[in-house]
Amino acid sequence: MIKVIWICLFFILSGCVTPKQLEELGLVTAVGYDNEDGMLKGSIIYYEFDPLHPNNTKMVTSLAHTSKGVRQKENLASSRRLVSGQLRVAIYGEELAKGGIISIIDTLSRDSEVGTMSYLAVSKPQAYDLLQLSQESEDVTNAGTFLYDMITQNVEADSLLSPTLHEFMQCYYSEGRDPVLPLLNFKDGTIIIEGISLFQEDKVVGQIDSSDSFYLKLLLDPFEAGSTEVILPKEKVKEFILSSNNKQEESVYLSLDHLRSDTDIKLQDKQTPSFSITIKIKTRMQEISENYDLGNPEAIKRMEETIGKDMEGQLIEVLNKSKEMGADPIGFGNYYRAEVGYDSFSKEEWREHYQNAEFKVKIDVEILRTGVMD
Repeated sequence: MIKVIWICLFFILSGCVTPKQLEELGLVTAVGYDNEDGMLKGSIIYYEFDPLHPNNTKMVTSLAHTSKGVRQKENLASSRRLVSGQLRVAIYGEELAKGGIISIIDTLSRDSEVGTMSYLAVSKPQAYDLLQLSQESEDVTNAGTFLYDMITQNVEADSLLSPTLHEFMQCYYSEGRDPVLPLLNFKDGTIIIEGISLFQEDKVVGQIDSSDSFYLKLLLDPFEAGSTEVILPKEKVKEFILSSNNKQEESVYLSLDHLRSDTDIKLQDKQTPSFSITIKIKTRMQEISENYDLGNPEAIKRMEETIGKDMEGQLIEVLNKSKEMGADPIGFGNYYRAEVGYDSFSKEEWREHYQNAEFKVKIDVEILRTGVMD
């Protein structure tokens, strides 16, 4: 009797599930949104399963007033039923992102088919142009999987802050921190990460270079195995240079890897407000452009001090640049709120205070060992 009941339940429940044959579906891997004449222009890259054509991707574009309207029109232009379960990345044209994109992102976050670990990004050209060029590129067979792999490997290499849907929404709804997203461009036949887009709430207010994003990462997410290139004035370390490869060159170039960091941020003065930032870095010098006296402890000490001072200056420059844009990607507002109390904190008042913020930075660098000398 029990077996009969189980068999009946199986057939009843299976009848409630809509069958989805893979050959009948268009698996959306990338979506792009732009502003066009006051309407939302949506573009998608989707994959059609076909054993005879393993890289069979197509692109569909449509115009509507909402993202759901865009999807309905995209379905009308596709021979396959479009599904979002394999969405890897959502791209927002910079022009659209400057006007605010939370309504589109919020709709995406409410889609039960879309995972919260999907990536978000901003496109320097229109998202449509970026995806269209990727379709014509020999390097990019599927923009969605290509971008997902590119962003993932840079996040894992400590070169990029993770730009997932979950993390964007978390920053957006945080009272004292603004989101950041990678800025994409299309150059030399492929898609590249050109920099980092800074937001004030859900609006893009500026960008920083990819090299400067190292300093955001330094404050937000401790390095475990990072790498970076440092450019130092030769004048600062010249007494320990044994022989110069290029006497006309005024800089010394270093490559640091196996970089690990520990950061401590404290609010020192509520009125200004003033923040003290202490960072400890342990790293390996992998390469240096000059014949430097690496066997001399005094030479290594001088190099550590010079690298630390250079990084302090670079970090303050990035923080001031972000402040001028009105973006708080580090979340200094959260540190401020923790000190003044939740009841005394106002996001609008913090925006005004933030423009007067001062930063005192101390970076201690320890070179554990040296690697290859060029």
